[in-house]
Amino acid sequence: MKQASRFMPRYKPGKANKPALFAFLAIALAVVIYQPWFLAVIAGIAALVIVWSAIDQPKVERHFIELCKERDGLSICEFAREFDPKVVDTWVIRAVYEQVQAALPTKQSVPIKASDTLFDVLKLDEDDLDLDLVEEIAQRTGRSLDGHKNNPYYGKITTPQKLVLFFNHQARANANAT
Repeated sequence: MKQASRFMPRYKPGKANKPALFAFLAIALAVVIYQPWFLAVIAGIAALVIVWSAIDQPKVERHFIELCKERDGLSICEFAREFDPKVVDTWVIRAVYEQVQAALPTKQSVPIKASDTLFDVLKLDEDDLDLDLVEEIAQRTGRSLDGHKNNPYYGKITTPQKLVLFFNHQARANANAT
């Protein structure tokens, strides 16, 4: 019998690839030494990002505070009820719920709905989904991303519900990949 999802291991970030990190830093240092104007450009871009974040973050926080008020009393239980546990792996449900919640650009613990749009309601970037979130969920669920292009939900993930269904079908996509 499969272990209950509440006993699923937490996400453990991988260690940085030291040779790649060293090479990146060496290249960055060489660019700064041989192209000093580039440092000014990078500093200007960094300043713009910091100013924009300082202006935009209070709006984002207000959005999530309102979501929390609207969803008072909701939890992972309501999210899980959107799926048939005989068809959808409960580990996938929990991993998606917890990792999406952790990826939100707020410190608020926002209850997630299966129908939320990842990019509009939950304010996630597509890069967050592609680079971090999918890897974290794959690690927690023990699912491989091999053959992900054969998955019927590939390229169609816009909600947590579709993310759950993507990972639920991922085992089948792996079988089709070989």
